[in-house]
Amino acid sequence: MTDDLSKIRRYELKYAITESVAGEIRNYIRNVCVPDKHVETGKNYYVVNNIYFDTDDLRFYYDTKYRKLTRFKARARYYGLKASGNIWPEIKFKHANIVWKVRKKISTREWADQFSPQVFDCLLNAVQPCVNTFEDIVYWFDAHSVSHVRYVREPYVSVQDDYGRITFDRELCYRRMDGSIDLDYNESEMLYYDDPMTTFNPRSLVLLEIKTETLVPYWVIQMIKMFGLAQRPFSKYCYSIDNMLERNSTTRESVFNLT
Repeated sequence: MTDDLSKIRRYELKYAITESVAGEIRNYIRNVCVPDKHVETGKNYYVVNNIYFDTDDLRFYYDTKYRKLTRFKARARYYGLKASGNIWPEIKFKHANIVWKVRKKISTREWADQFSPQVFDCLLNAVQPCVNTFEDIVYWFDAHSVSHVRYVREPYVSVQDDYGRITFDRELCYRRMDGSIDLDYNESEMLYYDDPMTTFNPRSLVLLEIKTETLVPYWVIQMIKMFGLAQRPFSKYCYSIDNMLERNSTTRESVFNLT
């Protein structure tokens, strides 16, 4: 297991936009941003998977749904259609619009070991609960896997700022986990929830995320004004649970060549 826990603090804004606006924004940022280096040659996207953990009473879901000012959630992230390399168990903290993470990288071969009794032995004699690592949440909150959310991300990074990211997320889908830690799945299990009824858009959305340091760059402020972007809360996890409870989603084929 690697111990490369790292903290990332940022200002995070989300917007639901149309494909035509996404194209205009892409043109606007081309002199400020470049494609993320992790995108494969010949493509402009990669696939993101988040395995979300929650309590039996869905505490983290309700904290998000009702916009608790300071909150956190536990998840594990991997990239690609299949979990064949590394996975990042992490805690995502949020206070107002400020977001930071505590995460580490492990091999997917070590994933099941994160839930062995030996991992939690050091927590048995703790005086009081703490929330410093992914394992802390699993242990102290008796959290288990609830939802696997997957989406296609088109990512860009700023060349003018120390930290600046513009991402376009599409094809949001999920599957129920029901406590399983199995990373393998069949495509037929994935249910899409970027439909008009869920997202209040006439067509499937593009989720625009702007992530910067707490001092928002001038070019970002101008972009928000130029395109009349109206910020709205959008939790991929929260919407997956909403759909799970209402079963308002469908299966369909991806328009991307996800191979």
